[in-house]
Amino acid sequence: MAQSIGGKFRNFMVAILVGLLVVAFAVWGVNDVFTARAGNAVITVGKAEISSAEFEEAFERELQTINRDNESSITNQQAYAQGLHNRVLQNLLTDTVIGIDADELGVGVNRRVARDVVKEIPSFKNDLTGEFSEEKFNNILAQNRITRKQFEDDIFRTLRRQQTVPAIIGGLQAPAEFATQRYNFITEQRKAEVLTITSDAVPAPPEPTDEQLKAFIDENGVAFTAPEYRRVTMLRLEPFDLIPDMEATEEEVKAAFQYQIDLGEIGSPETRSVVQITATDEETAKKAAEQLARGDDAIAVAAGLGLVDPEIYTDALKDDILDPETAEVAYALEEGEAQAVLGSLGNWYAVGVTTITPAFVPDFFAQRDEIKDNLLFEKAKEALYDITGDVEDAMTDGLTLEEISEKVRWPLSYYSFIDRSGATEDGVSMRGFSAIPGIAEDDTILREIFVSDLGFETDLFETEFGGYASVRVEDIIDSTMRPFEEVKDRATAAWKTQQTGEALDELMTELASKIQTGEDINEVAKSVENGASVEDVVIVRAQPPTTLGAPVVLGMLDGAVGAVSRGAGPQGDTRQIAKLTQIVPNQDGLAGQFLDVLQEQATQAISSDLQNAYQQSILRENELREYPEKVQSALGITNNQ
Repeated sequence: MAQSIGGKFRNFMVAILVGLLVVAFAVWGVNDVFTARAGNAVITVGKAEISSAEFEEAFERELQTINRDNESSITNQQAYAQGLHNRVLQNLLTDTVIGIDADELGVGVNRRVARDVVKEIPSFKNDLTGEFSEEKFNNILAQNRITRKQFEDDIFRTLRRQQTVPAIIGGLQAPAEFATQRYNFITEQRKAEVLTITSDAVPAPPEPTDEQLKAFIDENGVAFTAPEYRRVTMLRLEPFDLIPDMEATEEEVKAAFQYQIDLGEIGSPETRSVVQITATDEETAKKAAEQLARGDDAIAVAAGLGLVDPEIYTDALKDDILDPETAEVAYALEEGEAQAVLGSLGNWYAVGVTTITPAFVPDFFAQRDEIKDNLLFEKAKEALYDITGDVEDAMTDGLTLEEISEKVRWPLSYYSFIDRSGATEDGVSMRGFSAIPGIAEDDTILREIFVSDLGFETDLFETEFGGYASVRVEDIIDSTMRPFEEVKDRATAAWKTQQTGEALDELMTELASKIQTGEDINEVAKSVENGASVEDVVIVRAQPPTTLGAPVVLGMLDGAVGAVSRGAGPQGDTRQIAKLTQIVPNQDGLAGQFLDVLQEQATQAISSDLQNAYQQSILRENELREYPEKVQSALGITNNQ
């Protein structure tokens, strides 16, 4: 769900829906079967199908998110080669399978409920009033190229999933023995002797010839290639451009301060500890209240009057107290006081206040500057919203950036060839200043520049600083191999490093062979004149040592006593050979929080197995068919890369 709505508001959706996304199916198996029934479907499950249009839309949104998050501009063809289509198909297939099961069970979700969930998402609320903003909602969806119906459908499917899947895994808990076994596994100690060799153990490589260097550069072209540069014209409208012209009165700042207190964002509200005894009539309620006011124990008071045990609220907010009448009285009494109350449903209660924790209100003047800055920023954004409306209208009318700039009286920015990092050909980074960040600080702008076609003006897009921009690429200098003389020194250093690494690999293999045939590791180390040392190391799965390279650690964790493993050390110019000498089981007991964590991990693993079984049971009754040629057709893929 979070992936389907784009990177812009993934975080707030996680906060709302993380409890809903409980299905974590393993990779779905598919049958390479083709029938005429498929029509325009890329996958069919029984009578249900996933259409090419549905798949193409989901793939496009996922690819857009990946390109934004990873500072990339990969194409459909590249994403397909990396297997992105499989992940998208799996997500769509998950929803389809759950939908089939929900239909069979008669599970439904009211569309009104889905809309109510949308209205509670924080990013769709007005920053000042805290109420749902239709304008902000539509604006965010438009920026992420999602229709309202698409978004509400995503919410609808997620709510439906919530009603279906928890029935399978609800109440599941792994036995403590599972946690104990895992604890023993990850905490056993493995002792090893480790031989480390450094670059001092092999002869220094000679100076390479120009021919050798040129061949090396050709083999490692990416490292010696100049990046692509683009010359750009940009219309950029940012809040920080307007903030100097904004004003916030003292009354507005104080109102915003109080609003943050009301929301609980700063400070803390008053809480009270309250006892509430349900009485049979007014007279009994008054007797109970008198005893509570004397300081008698509430449970003893209730027992003495033949009443049920009292309800006790500890550090409760006013809204936490269920009956509104008793809540009003509880928050009107002083500490230690009690009173008989006629509740909202006609029942009599004795209500007593045992403790009062006063509200904490932070110092206004300590918060004032920050609150004012936020207010000015929001006012600047509102002013920009009006300007961007005029800009978008002008774009719709076909005006150029120059014409739009003149119409809205906003200057254009010009950049004479920058690379993907926002640096010029001379290596100067266009970072700007702390108050006015440059484009090197805004990856969204850079990404748009380097995915845009030459000569075309982009749609207005939101920047990382809350503003908007449109760019037009005027010229492109393609990525080219740097001149030989420019990279010669750097290539020489890299060539020597490679030669040293190859020599170390050869020596490591030779020494490891001796140790495997039974030679003592210390004697083998002595056979190396320089750059060799041996140390005893203890390896634990839960916290592997940082002094060993990953290949050596894995070999020691998987092997039996006497096993030998080798590989690169934690530094690039070292190699290591390890021999496992002893395995020591952990003798400590497992209890407390560590037990709870491991038991929860075991529970999640069992839950995953159950969900996979759930998946398979549905697929046994609903044949799964995939149509890869339609997947390729939908993405414009011309071959099976």
